[in-house]
Amino acid sequence: MVSWKKIRVGTALVAATLTTAAVLAVAPAHPVAPPARPTSEPVKLTPPLMPAEAGKPLPKTILT
Repeated sequence: MVSWKKIRVGTALVAATLTTAAVLAVAPAHPVAPPARPTSEPVKLTPPLMPAEAGKPLPKTILT
């Protein structure tokens, strides 16, 4: 004899499967974005920012 727990688990799985299928069927497919066209102006890169204490050595840490 099949237990009520197995029936409830099977019913939940069927409901989840049908819900997922319905959501995927209703959801519109997202169109693929067109490739980006190159810009006419070159991109200007800024130099990396230097930290205020660039010349100082790093402090020694003591691991306990």
